[in-house]
Amino acid sequence: MADRSAGRDECLKYYIKTYGCQMNVNDSEVIAGLLDGAGYSESPSPDTADIILINTCCIRQKAEDKAFGYALSLLSHKMRNPKRILGFVGCMAEKDKHDIFRKLPFFDLVVGPGQEARIVQLIEETSTGGEKIISTGDFCGEYPERQAKRKPATQAFVTIMIGCDNFCSYCIVPYVRGREVSRPKEEILDEVRSLDKNIFKEVVLLGQNVNSYKYGLANLLKAINNLEPATKSRGSNGCEEPRILFSGSESSLERIRFITSHPRDMSDDIINVVADLPKVCEYFHLPLQSGDDKILKAMNRGYTSDHYRKLVNKIRNKIPEAAITSDAIAGFPGETDEQFKNTLKLIRELELDLVNTLAFSVRPGTAAAKMDGQVPEKVKKERLQELMKVVEETAGRKNQKLKDTIQEVLVEQSLDDRWFSRTRGNKVVRFASKDDLIGKLINVRITKPGPFVLEGEPVN
Repeated sequence: MADRSAGRDECLKYYIKTYGCQMNVNDSEVIAGLLDGAGYSESPSPDTADIILINTCCIRQKAEDKAFGYALSLLSHKMRNPKRILGFVGCMAEKDKHDIFRKLPFFDLVVGPGQEARIVQLIEETSTGGEKIISTGDFCGEYPERQAKRKPATQAFVTIMIGCDNFCSYCIVPYVRGREVSRPKEEILDEVRSLDKNIFKEVVLLGQNVNSYKYGLANLLKAINNLEPATKSRGSNGCEEPRILFSGSESSLERIRFITSHPRDMSDDIINVVADLPKVCEYFHLPLQSGDDKILKAMNRGYTSDHYRKLVNKIRNKIPEAAITSDAIAGFPGETDEQFKNTLKLIRELELDLVNTLAFSVRPGTAAAKMDGQVPEKVKKERLQELMKVVEETAGRKNQKLKDTIQEVLVEQSLDDRWFSRTRGNKVVRFASKDDLIGKLINVRITKPGPFVLEGEPVN
């Protein structure tokens, strides 16, 4: 693609505002990479940007409200500079594609998931033709070009697949992100190889359901864990360029994680790989959603509470130190008090390390939106509070077992000589040190374990 900065007195600047999950973050990184590659530059503020893009999430109404509220705030930016291009991208762009220009008439672009590779072309068409453009719904089965621009951090997100084939009755993801499309294995390996290991020490493999990765998640984890260092790599200009050593040096990848897993598709092969491979963290995120079998069936989850229980026990028998986190929904349509209590009971029984909690949010177009027995908002909020309380108590008891233990942590960031780090089980550990420890693996003794944050002190 031609460099759009050619012939300009000054390259155009862009600003991206991101809402939602890690996949949305990675999608924004891809968009930023494509824009940089086409000659644009990133602005630290929307005030100085020529192009403002909002990457949106519609998994819950609250996420939609935040994105829409921010979009409305951009009217003043457009009035100050009518040539400024405003774009609405991501999941809400697909869901509300026919309504966005009616609600936000001052916007110029609507770009759905899977359209990232076209973003430069679409911006150019908008800027030259002055027309409003909608580009959505083209799930053609081919993985879009990905050219991520990441901000310096210890953790790098790498998307391995997009879309979902499960059609859980409450979830809008298959309707806005399409059916499952897996990224070619070699392309993923090339992206991991290209990461600057002096900066990125941990890779997180992303997908709506990574367990159903077409070419085998266990095989992919093995390949990333066992990547051999190479002395030469073909550069974009056709010349031989040195490649950063992948292992055995200061510039090595230390950890590999993956999210999110579907309990129905978690295989023995994946569990064995996590147990055996040194770089793969002993961490599983397995969304439960409900501990009641009738509700699970209504959710179209494809497993029972006993299946989930046996899966957790299987993982812990194979990997006793494994951390297992989850998601749970309060107030699904038709849920009785007794069925809700079954969820609380199972969370307590399994002593899950952490559970992300949310009240059921009606997603238009999903099966659950049309179900009878919609739970009143007041009841949903009450159940959510009770669920959060049980999670805090359970996580607190679980973490108390770590008191006085030595944990290996990867140091991520600091604030006033207080360092934030993570264990292999993805638990946040905070400690004090005046040393520069960013990106380092160190040992920390846990002195004060809380339900969500562990306090500790470095040890030799």
